[in-house]
Amino acid sequence: MKNLLYIFFVLPLCVFSQEKITGTITEDIDNKEVPLGGANVYWLNTQVGTVTDFDGNFEIPYKPDYKKMVISFVGYKTDTISVNSTKKIRHSLTSTANLDEVTVTARQKASSRSFIQATNVLNVSSAELLKAACCNLAESFETNPSIDVNFADAISGTRQIKMLGLTSPYILITTENVPSIRGASQTYGLSFIPGTWVESIQITKGAGSVVNGYESIAGQINAELQKPMMDDKLFVNAYGSGNGRFELNTHLNTKVSERWSTGLYIHGNMRETEFDKNNDSFLDAPLMQQVNVMNRWQYTDTENGYVGFFNVRYLNDEKKTGQTFFYPNRDRGTTNAWGSEIKTQRFDVSGKFGFVNPEIPWRTGGL
Repeated sequence: MKNLLYIFFVLPLCVFSQEKITGTITEDIDNKEVPLGGANVYWLNTQVGTVTDFDGNFEIPYKPDYKKMVISFVGYKTDTISVNSTKKIRHSLTSTANLDEVTVTARQKASSRSFIQATNVLNVSSAELLKAACCNLAESFETNPSIDVNFADAISGTRQIKMLGLTSPYILITTENVPSIRGASQTYGLSFIPGTWVESIQITKGAGSVVNGYESIAGQINAELQKPMMDDKLFVNAYGSGNGRFELNTHLNTKVSERWSTGLYIHGNMRETEFDKNNDSFLDAPLMQQVNVMNRWQYTDTENGYVGFFNVRYLNDEKKTGQTFFYPNRDRGTTNAWGSEIKTQRFDVSGKFGFVNPEIPWRTGGL
């Protein structure tokens, strides 16, 4: 009995324990080896395998018959290495997601149409306005084939636009979807919006959406103005021409708070030099002086979906046309010479407020 107990305790010590191999699997990130957890490690043509832990370490049974070890992971190149001993293994996998850099560039057209909207709207960006020396909205359509801009008469120097053969009274002209040039102001109203104030123009040929008004028969023209949050903090623009026309534009924008921004836009132009190149005793271009000042306030709350604009604007415009020897103080009310004086003073206050539901973007409202 004593011998039997001795054999029972000694026999387990004589049993050969199975050998194991340990190791670490890593990946190369920015030329640094980082542990790769979850990698598959197994012997080739066998069912013996394991998975690395979060630190990239593994432990796998080993037999002298096992010569090839396979290491694989999704998104990495599968490697097969030779193993001839129980020495610890350290191996790095190479990612197959490294692609050559591809740069895609495109140039947006200055005038484009949306293929998503149902209406035929031509969007004229600021790049199109730079193609001509635009000084006001009336001169912003010279490079646009959709609108014909012609002088109504040579004496007054007024510009009249046409769409589909119809003149401006049949065209709805708005500023940020607010009707601005209508009635008697259609004669010189396009010259009351300086070109540097315009961010983009949307042109709709034919009857447009009733959302913007009912006055559209030949088409709609909407001018988007510069936004205080998007415009330059300081912008200065000067213009001079050989016919005696001079202009100066200044934009001053500042961010008052996280949601409020304001901009002060100042425009002035003048022409005091008389020109009569054809010697018909009438001025080739009217003499003029204009001061145009606008203060814009913008409110934007992206978290709750609110946006609003509040504008205050003052305009003082004086024009004189007629014969070169017409002097208003002397000839006004007489038949000494033919002349015309047009003085316009405008004070505008406008505001708009909109809401876009952050959770349901198609649910909007505006005033």
